[in-house]
Amino acid sequence: MIRWILALALGLVAAWFAYGRSAAAPRAQTPALTWLLAALRAAAVTVVAALLFGAPMGRATPRAPLVAIDASASWRRAVGDESTYVQRWRRFVNDSVVRAVPGDAPLVFVGDSLRDGDGDDVASLTPRDGASRIRPAVDRAASLGRSLVLVTDGEIDDADALSEAPPGSRVMRLAMEPRRDAALIDLAVPPSATGADTITVAATVGAGGVATNEGTLRVRLDGVEVGASPVPALAPFASTRIAVPVVVPRGDRTALVQAVLEVASDVEPRNDTLATAMEVGDKPTAVFVSTSPDIDVREVLTVLRGALDVPTRAYLRIAPNVWRVEGSLAPISEAEVKARAAAAGMLVVHGDTAWRPGAGTAATMSRALWVPAPPTQIAKAGELTRVPEWYAASAPASPLMAALSALPFDSLPPVTLAGPARGNQTVLNMRLGKSGEPQPAIATREVNGARTVVISGSGYAGWSLRAGRSRDAFTALWGAIFDWVSAGRGDLRAARPAPGLVRAGEPVLWRRGGTDSVVTVQVAARGATGPKTDSLTFRFGTQYDAQSTPLAAGVYDVQGRGGASVLVVNASREWVPRAPSVSVGPLSRGVAGSDAPRLADAGWPFVLALLLLCGEWLARRAAGQR
Repeated sequence: MIRWILALALGLVAAWFAYGRSAAAPRAQTPALTWLLAALRAAAVTVVAALLFGAPMGRATPRAPLVAIDASASWRRAVGDESTYVQRWRRFVNDSVVRAVPGDAPLVFVGDSLRDGDGDDVASLTPRDGASRIRPAVDRAASLGRSLVLVTDGEIDDADALSEAPPGSRVMRLAMEPRRDAALIDLAVPPSATGADTITVAATVGAGGVATNEGTLRVRLDGVEVGASPVPALAPFASTRIAVPVVVPRGDRTALVQAVLEVASDVEPRNDTLATAMEVGDKPTAVFVSTSPDIDVREVLTVLRGALDVPTRAYLRIAPNVWRVEGSLAPISEAEVKARAAAAGMLVVHGDTAWRPGAGTAATMSRALWVPAPPTQIAKAGELTRVPEWYAASAPASPLMAALSALPFDSLPPVTLAGPARGNQTVLNMRLGKSGEPQPAIATREVNGARTVVISGSGYAGWSLRAGRSRDAFTALWGAIFDWVSAGRGDLRAARPAPGLVRAGEPVLWRRGGTDSVVTVQVAARGATGPKTDSLTFRFGTQYDAQSTPLAAGVYDVQGRGGASVLVVNASREWVPRAPSVSVGPLSRGVAGSDAPRLADAGWPFVLALLLLCGEWLARRAAGQR
């Protein structure tokens, strides 16, 4: 409407400038003819301006909405007779959506991908997607200028995307009948362990829309039950974490750790099992050796054990040739310490970094070499201190930059450096008295897949003892150091699955172990009838992680340069009951877009404008005007 008002205003202004003043003049000869000429001029300019402004030719009608149908597998969870519920779902979609929206409304299916469809597809579709992502549908509706009609069961992975839905969008939900369903939500297992060690397998158990009974959580290692724990009754949509201690049998292998939930009256068995792979070796995963123990060692050991979540052995030299086991302070010979350190996948040496466990181990071992500052002289009378104070200044580009970029550099206590750290990449820079030239305090290097971190200085425990943000910074620093070192602890496999739980419908994270940036691995599914081997190529570049497309649930043998590994893909997260994350009804008021025929799309307005101009010219000639 605003375009027509502007066009009419422009036509009236043009008519006034052309004829308004002469019509108002006292000597006007033919006022009636002048007003006719003004009307013709106003009409002609109005039509031309309306054409230029793109004015509508009729009433605007709202555009048909984009209909997005959730095709995730969660529709089929805990329904008893699955085929009956799928038929009910199809009827709901047809009756409530396909017939309720205009016939020209575009229809898409969402889940783990976005694909186009129509009403005929609904009649044959079985919801089986391994995810419930609606962000692509929201973006598609916004780009088309249409509102969004989302048909879902309410269990959405990215429900926050609906806050950006176009105006006029709404949600339609088919209410699912609540049933008694207990499920395993998560499983935490150490990525590696040493034979005969005791590890903790932690599982998160959740309930559906109906309270569950008491049950039992069983842990199996390579199919043999190694532990069990009772599971309490849960309220609707409640969850609890169950920890089961497990003694790892000896043997160098990749073990399958499986958690199985047993609850009476559970209607959905597909969410009662989770599994993951764990590297088991006869050598300790991490060994910490200190030839000059101090308070730094105590604080860092706490982070080391927490960051790796695996048993870590530490040995302290309290006098020349006198060694003690950290914790129990039991005596141990230096030869035994060297033997255990030589068998470790990761070694941390604090104090005399020239200390070596033995010949032939440095090439395949990831290490952290920590050089403490030498003892400082006692301040004399009248002196405040003789300790040189170095303050954290910056975290330059390095593999650890992401974890250290948010450190509160302006509020961290000072440390005492033992000299610049030598390495290929600087992790942390420090300044003397906050004003000197930056010196590397921590640096890294990597040779043939074995990673080394060099740490200089003493007094890092002051960060932890101050608490608050300083303690958080201490945990972030040493946690990042040990996470990075442990990821390359003597593992020369070109690529391997990253530790953690993997589910169908989710990308698989891979971690580089060697030095090649382009790696190809062969993935073979266990138990597949006939050849079922895929080749995956990863381009890591300067990164240490890469992602591949989701895989179907199952156990996969991975073969690549440098060794083999095992990948376990669990059932989709869609089988886990969740409380609905969206509400039924409109998301926002208004109309996203409308369609109306444009004046410029017709031919007659151009002819009308030409006739009006011609009529004005003939009338001017009849009045004796030029």
